[in-house]
Amino acid sequence: MDTMAVVKELADERDMTLFQLAQLCRVNYSTLKNAEDRHGQLNVDTIERICIGLHMPMSSFFAISERRSMQ
Repeated sequence: MDTMAVVKELADERDMTLFQLAQLCRVNYSTLKNAEDRHGQLNVDTIERICIGLHMPMSSFFAISERRSMQ
């Protein structure tokens, strides 16, 4: 599961940069940038903050992730 790919997709859908998304969701930008640069995964706490900031259930986040993995 590529959680950063989902985060980037969510930011793109909203015409936001990762920095703007981080500010909106109260996540350290460095957390997102480091995960992006290292092709790493985000922890559940960070995903939860992103979901809260975007007013979406975590189940939707993981549904997007699942859909992306099936492509």
